[in-house]
Amino acid sequence: MNPRLKSSKKWTAFPKEYSEQILGVFKENFAQYLGDAELIVEGRIYQEEIALRVGYLEEGRLAQANFEVSMNYSQEQQDAITRIHNCVDAAASMMMEYLENDGEVDFPYTWKEVPFQGKKIYLRFSTENSSLEAEANKLLGLNEDEMLHDEEQVDEDALSRAEQSEELSPPRDDEDYTEEESEDTDEDDSGDNKGPKMFSGKSKKSLH
Repeated sequence: MNPRLKSSKKWTAFPKEYSEQILGVFKENFAQYLGDAELIVEGRIYQEEIALRVGYLEEGRLAQANFEVSMNYSQEQQDAITRIHNCVDAAASMMMEYLENDGEVDFPYTWKEVPFQGKKIYLRFSTENSSLEAEANKLLGLNEDEMLHDEEQVDEDALSRAEQSEELSPPRDDEDYTEEESEDTDEDDSGDNKGPKMFSGKSKKSLH
């Protein structure tokens, strides 16, 4: 998984328990679609960016459908948890659209800014296989331990607080768009939107 920002070099992975919680939510919401398919959740916290990749791998296939979402992140505001939840909702919308259309979607293969629930998010679609990618990194001698954040305490404290919340439902009052822009996106959301309700109370909108 590659970050969006050129400045994103070192990162801290989501805690294992937290990633498992996210995976569990996806499995619950998409149970009717999964069958024997495997879901893979990968999340990273960079210095100025939150990145999430949810992979959908059908049995017997090498190509993995990846729904990738990125958002800007501020260590000063310590908004990692809120941003992660935004990313989860956006990835869920992408996945729902992909599954309901049997993979016939037009998602961007490079990072594209998209308005989502009044927020500025960036998304893209990829087909890298996570297991093969990990094996390739080992062959290249890449050590993920060397890519960890030098200053992890802020991120770990924020995530540890989130792990204590069973519902994982933060407030959503931090709008990135202006009031006028937010009204425009709300009008777009007023149609027949589909998608599971993950960490927010609003239905999802088409993301392409």
